[in-house]
Amino acid sequence: MIRNDTHFWSPAHSDGLSESDLSKIHDTIKKRNLYHIPRLNFCCDCLERIEDDDFRSGCNSCGKQWHLRCIPSSPAVINHPFHAYHPLELLIDVPPEHSKGKCDACKEELKSYFYHCSLCNFSMHVRCSRNPPPPKVKTSKCHERELFCMVRNDTFTCNACGTHGERCPYVCAPCGVMFHRECIDLPHVININRHDHRVSHTYSLGFGNWKCMICHKMVDWRYGAYSCSTCPDYVVHSKCATRVDVWDGEELEGVPEETFVVSPFREIEKGLTIEHFSHKDHFLIKIDEEDDILDVSIRCEACVRPIFSETHYKCMQCDDFFIHETCANLPLRKRHWLSTKPFYLNANKDESKSLFRCDACETTSNGFKYESEGPEGVISLDIRCAFVISSVSLECHTHTLFLTTMDRGTCGGCKVSEQYVLRCTESECECDFSLCLACATLPEKIKRKGDEHFLFLRHGEKASGKYWCEVCEAVLDPREEWFYTCDVSGVTFHIKCVVGEFPNAKPGFTYHYHCAEKIELVHNNRITRPNCATCGSRCLRPLILKLKLVNTYEVYCCDVKCSLQFLMNTTKKYQDLHKKMYGETSWPSGQSFVVSTSNPGIRFSDNTVILRLQDRM
Repeated sequence: MIRNDTHFWSPAHSDGLSESDLSKIHDTIKKRNLYHIPRLNFCCDCLERIEDDDFRSGCNSCGKQWHLRCIPSSPAVINHPFHAYHPLELLIDVPPEHSKGKCDACKEELKSYFYHCSLCNFSMHVRCSRNPPPPKVKTSKCHERELFCMVRNDTFTCNACGTHGERCPYVCAPCGVMFHRECIDLPHVININRHDHRVSHTYSLGFGNWKCMICHKMVDWRYGAYSCSTCPDYVVHSKCATRVDVWDGEELEGVPEETFVVSPFREIEKGLTIEHFSHKDHFLIKIDEEDDILDVSIRCEACVRPIFSETHYKCMQCDDFFIHETCANLPLRKRHWLSTKPFYLNANKDESKSLFRCDACETTSNGFKYESEGPEGVISLDIRCAFVISSVSLECHTHTLFLTTMDRGTCGGCKVSEQYVLRCTESECECDFSLCLACATLPEKIKRKGDEHFLFLRHGEKASGKYWCEVCEAVLDPREEWFYTCDVSGVTFHIKCVVGEFPNAKPGFTYHYHCAEKIELVHNNRITRPNCATCGSRCLRPLILKLKLVNTYEVYCCDVKCSLQFLMNTTKKYQDLHKKMYGETSWPSGQSFVVSTSNPGIRFSDNTVILRLQDRM
């Protein structure tokens, strides 16, 4: 039997070899009767390879090895100012079952090499024990006077962040203030990804009922927090504002604020004509609210949703360029919780109007997008998700929903576990309701081609029986499912039967991957709906894929899943036909396609487009 438990962990900041430490390691292993495992060729501390000529130390029982430089030199018992009442004993094994499992100094997880007091259940990393708090701090960002460390195990409330501490505060006796060690140098001016303006730290907000705009819990006005000078009601807890997923780590005090032109258009005639950055050299004329436009094919270039009676702009020279007034005013730069770096508006004006995947809701779109450089590449957001900054109010829930954490949750709309969900934070609400971004950005009203009346989004209806979807003719449970219905005729529809697999994409997308061969996103508006080349059923959804393979050889697929299956089934057959038509000409470099079964979708090797299987509704 092989046991792979970590018997020993040493901090990276360690001294030289200690024979007593080695003997303690061996004694612990013998007492635990740990099983033998194969000898490793890498250091169990730094995880780097141990070369043949490296000095090393190993355990004969478990086979684990360490560089000599990685073996710590630590006394068995120490007295530490963070816990002055009792001595701390060095433990090499995993934390005791009754322990909190975290270091009381840095609040990070304990592994298997730390100091512990069994009487008080106090634990501390070895590395933290070597970095005791300085007795006094002469200069700090939090206070103009000298601060002294009070070596006491008394609870206190930090004046900088408003949260409780358990020991060793830094105090100024004349002023009567106390601070956590980590709050002494809180930044004064920062950018956070939940707000488009800078926020500044203040030590008192002034009397009032303040709520943090990140966690949406109350902020005690008597203690420090961050606020916006431009937006007087915008307040954030100090701890929330300096979270690693919120703040980019840069102190901006004394740094001039960058001037950035955020207006996306140049006004030609006030209140009537503009020149938009996405459609240069052509003027757009403003069309005020009018009677409902029946042609659902008239779509906004930015959000790609149909334009009905909303005020919008129309190109004076082109017949196919329309944009909502609200979308025409989208700022060129904004901040979003998906990255600590700013996002910039991209009109996505490539010749193919390429599809992209929104990293927030994981649906595909070919409208405008916001982009930001992330550690693993470019992060993309469609227009709707870009403006779900921290909260959304929907008819589906009586309370406002907030994005408070980055933890996964199960969506109350599509019942799918998603990475990012909006949550209900009301204490009296016991439903624990969550909603994913894809469901939160569904249109509350929509119109199908040829229909006279709007369909409205509904959910949780108390009906005695079941409904039937007018498109697929399948059963629809109004108590469990979200659906669209007409208030006039009473007909009902599944969500996906109305919005399709491409709710955020505009028809007309085309990808040419060789000469005349192409994949095209088209309206399903033929007199006779085509049969899917894979499943054989009628294509029912509003947008479908047309695959034109060789000259007049065209097929239709109802969704990405069927397109994927068709390509998998016919790739060899198609390549043989391609050779017959064009000879032995190979596929052009950068234009072949790859079909992946592990991540269902069609990915072209030049990354121009990715079609991903979406099974949300």
